[in-house]
Amino acid sequence: MKLDIWSIGIIIIIFQGIFLLSILLVSAEKRRKRGNIFLFALILAFLWFLSEFLAIRTKYDIGFDLFYGTRYGSWFLLGPLTLFFFRSVTTTQWKFSKKDALHFFPFLVFVLIVPLLSSDTLSSRQIHYGMLAVFDHRKKVVTPFEYLYSVLFVLQFVHLGGYLVYNQIRISRYSEGLKREYSNINQVIWLKILNLLLMATLVLASVYLYVLFASNFYRRFLDYIYVLPMGFFIYSVGYRMAGIHWPVPTQKEAKYVNSSLTEDEKADYAERIKRLMQQDKPYLKNDLRLKELATLLQMSTHHLSQTINETYDCSFFDLINRYRVQEAKEIIRSQPRLTMLQVTFDAGFNNKTSFVNAFKKFEKMTPSQFRQRSDNS
Repeated sequence: MKLDIWSIGIIIIIFQGIFLLSILLVSAEKRRKRGNIFLFALILAFLWFLSEFLAIRTKYDIGFDLFYGTRYGSWFLLGPLTLFFFRSVTTTQWKFSKKDALHFFPFLVFVLIVPLLSSDTLSSRQIHYGMLAVFDHRKKVVTPFEYLYSVLFVLQFVHLGGYLVYNQIRISRYSEGLKREYSNINQVIWLKILNLLLMATLVLASVYLYVLFASNFYRRFLDYIYVLPMGFFIYSVGYRMAGIHWPVPTQKEAKYVNSSLTEDEKADYAERIKRLMQQDKPYLKNDLRLKELATLLQMSTHHLSQTINETYDCSFFDLINRYRVQEAKEIIRSQPRLTMLQVTFDAGFNNKTSFVNAFKKFEKMTPSQFRQRSDNS
């Protein structure tokens, strides 16, 4: 078995992924461990694909057809795993059920059941060269079964794309729920990164398929345009997400139709919020929650949420960050020599990305642009 530099790189990524799997298994918190199980399975699937590619690349015959799972449609496995991971970390009530198991039906049928009942149904060229064996210009006899799995090879990517779009919608809803109660929602960023990386891998795989099917430009090294992003996913996301505590919003979106809060009480509450913000500056605590602010104001979280939504016309998250941005502006004006990172923490933010995004949202410019204007005025 001859190894080139790319194959050695894949071997390193595989061992790195195996080490990451051991980290994911260690978790004390029940819900985090439940999420890590699905993340573990997702990374394990990627390791399977990388190992398969390495075996094909080095022309090493494993002797077990199911090892070459992407030829049968093993990407059908990825969509359900991502779905269940997002469900497990965004809600405390969800539990895997028999109905959920139906999501694995395409994978079970086309990757496990049918191939086991139809041994040696794919040609050796289709195993080792994938769809190139069906769509190239060489003379060959292609069976209906081989055509079926060439179509499934494409459908598995479409299938995953549908799940990733749904995941993006779920992440947005989760983000909006957290904004009603939390002043910092950095965990959402990692969920978005995970989903976007999976989308990027899917797009690169689609580019690969287009080059393979629709042009004569195909070269063997082009396989790496969708193989290497799998390694990047393992390195960049798995370590960070293994230890995250995932907050869950306790309140459902308030309609306030049957609320007992009167307009006079609402105005009084709004004034109390404004006075507390100006005098005590609770927003400087970077992990301030709605419940804590309600305790300081001696009112219920429901009434506080309603007052913020209807009087200030924004979420708790935006209200706190609006005050933090105003604080940052004062710090920039009064202490022009401070670095932006120092301003970030002094204003109550816990990372620079959130600070810059909030500043741009409320001031329509970056903090650096504001500093420049302030210095010139």
